[in-house]
Amino acid sequence: GYSVTVFEAMEKAGGMLRYGVPDYRLPPLVIDSGIEQIQALGVELRTGKTWGKDFRLEDLRRQGFAATVVAIGAWTGQSMGVEGEDRDGVWSGIAMLEKANKGETLKLGKKVVVVGGGNTAIDCARTALRQDAEEVSIVYRRSRAEMPANPEEIHEAEEEGIKMLFLTAPVSFSGSGKTINMHCVRMRLGEPDAS
Repeated sequence: GYSVTVFEAMEKAGGMLRYGVPDYRLPPLVIDSGIEQIQALGVELRTGKTWGKDFRLEDLRRQGFAATVVAIGAWTGQSMGVEGEDRDGVWSGIAMLEKANKGETLKLGKKVVVVGGGNTAIDCARTALRQDAEEVSIVYRRSRAEMPANPEEIHEAEEEGIKMLFLTAPVSFSGSGKTINMHCVRMRLGEPDAS
């Protein structure tokens, strides 16, 4: 029975579904349809409105909003904690996918390496191919059996020609400009622990 207004920082609603999942996996029309259904229930949507920049809690109270739910998401990529990962040419997966999903042309180069074994890593690798990278490899610190990505996504990535390097972990990045070097070590599986 309450009227609801959603303030969205991005130009379009949909959050990580729109900006973090590649279009080939989740077409924008599907997202748009879901948002239209929510709006049909009477939810007002205000896009391009960023908390702390365009409005604050006090502003919402002055406008008569009785309750506020903050659901800002997790838009920051995980740090690897290795030297040189802050160099130009080394991207977080979330930042890469956001730019690609906004329609920006990414200048990734002909050879791309993606670090990780989850769905974001697979999405980044497959997106790099669609951004005209000629050779894409995934580097993962464990074996294929431990990869948390969906098995069908791993299979489809391999079908597209993405190489997988297992038991390999980056320890540093060097170089600059168009050439970034990733220095890795070989890993060995230990006994499973809580992680």
